[in-house]
Amino acid sequence: MSSRENKITKISIIILMILALFLSVKYYKVSDDFDNYIEVSELENKILDSQLTEILHKYDSISAKSKIDSLKFYNLIKSNKSRSSISNTSKFNSVEDSIVSYAKKQQANVVVLNKNKTNAVYLKLLPKTDKLSALNISAKGVKIYSDNYSLKDSKIQQLRVCFTLEENQLVKSGEKTIYVQIVNPKNQIISVGNTFLESDTNIKLQYSAFVNANYQKYDTDVCTYVNLEQKKTIKGKYKINIYHEFVKIGTTDFEY
Repeated sequence: MSSRENKITKISIIILMILALFLSVKYYKVSDDFDNYIEVSELENKILDSQLTEILHKYDSISAKSKIDSLKFYNLIKSNKSRSSISNTSKFNSVEDSIVSYAKKQQANVVVLNKNKTNAVYLKLLPKTDKLSALNISAKGVKIYSDNYSLKDSKIQQLRVCFTLEENQLVKSGEKTIYVQIVNPKNQIISVGNTFLESDTNIKLQYSAFVNANYQKYDTDVCTYVNLEQKKTIKGKYKINIYHEFVKIGTTDFEY
């Protein structure tokens, strides 16, 4: 009887040990998954915070530009009203006619009158060239946290370049290939790999990255990431050039 009880006790202990081992392994796996989840969540939060900052900055820039355009339009209307009150006879039938005439004198190709959400009318002079133009160019350094790069590493691994292809009714709609060229403070073009473009007339363009944009003749926001060469990534002022079909359509500076 005692021998049987000893066997039962041993079996119970073995089962408990196996159960404890299983729970320990399970706990370790859950803990490791949780740590990975925390790390990924922190990285995603940083990326979302960076994107939100850029969106707010772009919104502020657009708002400021809209206010300036509205003020210019108001002053233009006020000026035309003053002129019409001084003269006994006017060759314009309305204030809008005088605005169109003024725009023609400025050699604008197209005059567009729009209304925003507050029903304020503003004047927009569209480009008269059939070439693309890149506006609101901005760049922001990106660090990629992984096993190869520690949190203490001060160098950025990428540049996030954003810009706006300006509205132009003379440019054909469709997919446009846009090339981004990054020039470091030593006047070296950052180009990971053999990124050259050559025309039929032997014109060569060395670029850092390219992006395809679906352009439909209206303002089109475009963003892309540029991989950086670590040996060419130094402190100082960088030049960012935007090209389309070997033609520079925009440029700006970036301080790192």
